[in-house]
Amino acid sequence: MKKSSRELALASARAKLYSIAGGSHDSGDPRASRMTLAQRIDFIDSKEFRDYIAAERDADVTPFWKKDVDKTQGAGDVFTFMFKHRADNGMFSPRQLKEVSDFLRARSALKRPRLKNLTPYALLAQWQAHEEGGEGVEMMEFWRVYWKAQLGLTREEKLAQVASFAPSYAAKVFPGVREENQLLTEVGVEVVIVSNGDQELAIAISPYLGVKPQNVVGSHLKYDDKGVSIGVNHSYEVFGDDWLVRPQPGKNLSFHYWLHANRKRFFRDRINEDRFVIVGRDGDSGSTDGGMMIHGHPATIGNFMVEVPGEPGRVLKFQQMMAKYGWTCGNCITLVQEPSRTGFLPD
Repeated sequence: MKKSSRELALASARAKLYSIAGGSHDSGDPRASRMTLAQRIDFIDSKEFRDYIAAERDADVTPFWKKDVDKTQGAGDVFTFMFKHRADNGMFSPRQLKEVSDFLRARSALKRPRLKNLTPYALLAQWQAHEEGGEGVEMMEFWRVYWKAQLGLTREEKLAQVASFAPSYAAKVFPGVREENQLLTEVGVEVVIVSNGDQELAIAISPYLGVKPQNVVGSHLKYDDKGVSIGVNHSYEVFGDDWLVRPQPGKNLSFHYWLHANRKRFFRDRINEDRFVIVGRDGDSGSTDGGMMIHGHPATIGNFMVEVPGEPGRVLKFQQMMAKYGWTCGNCITLVQEPSRTGFLPD
C-alpha cells in the first residue's frame, strides 16, 4: 500500500532522529538511544522534523509535546523552592504556620530526640535530610503539607506569591530548555506542561520555560465563594506501595481532561482522536512519567527519559520500568540535560 505524505514525512524524521541518537524505533531496547538536549534542538530545527510537523498541520492535525517540569526541565522540585520563598518573605499566616507545626509535632512523637524546631525551615531541613539518605520527611509527605500550608490564602494572594517567586526560577532551568520550547512552538508543536504539581505555580514559571501559560496541566487550589482557598482540587496519583513500581495513569488522565477543557482551541467541538498526535514526551520518573508515556496515544518521535544531572539512578529505574511495561521500547530515548546554574536544593 502506498504511504501517505504524513507517513513518509514521519519516517524521514525518525530516520534523522535515530541517525543522531542511535538505536531504532523498533529496537525493543530502551537503552539503545541517547542524545543531548543540544542535539535534539538541532533535530527539531532540521528540515526532516519541520517537514513532518508541516505535514501534520496540513492534514488539520495538532501536534503536542508533553513535558514534566521537576527534574525534567529544571533542577529539583519547584514547590520546595516556592515553600522556602514563602518562608523567607513571611508569607505564611498563623493558621498556615500551625499546619506546619502540627505536622512536625506529630512526627516528633516518633523521633528520639524529639524535634524542637517546628517552623517551615525545619520542615525543609527534614525533607533535605531524607533526600540525602537520612531520616526525615519523604517527598509525598512534604507535598501534603505544602497544600495544607496554603489553606486560607485568597486567590489574589496566591497569584501574587507565585508571581513574586517566578523570576528566581530562571536559574533552575536547564540550559537550552527555554530555547527548545520556543523553537517547538515556532515549528508548530503545542508544548504542554503535564505535572502533578501546583498548576498556578507552573503557570507563573511557564514564561521562563518558553511554554504558553494556557498550556499548563496540574493540581490547583479550590476556592470558596469568597475566593479563599479550602484545599487542593485533586490528585491523579494512585497511592499505595504497588504503584511506586508501576506506570501511573494519572498524568495521561490529567492531559485528557485538559484537552477536553480546551477542545474548542483544537477541535472546534469535541475531542477527535484523529485530529491530534503526541509527537514526544519528556519525563524523569519511571512511575509518574512512565505512565504518561505508555498510556494513551503512542509518541510518534519519542519518549525522552531525562538523565537528571547528579542522579544517574533515575534513568536506570526508568529504563527498567519501560522494559517491563512499555510497548515500543525502542521509542524510549535517554535525554542528557546540562546542570542548571544553581543546584536542586532551595537557595
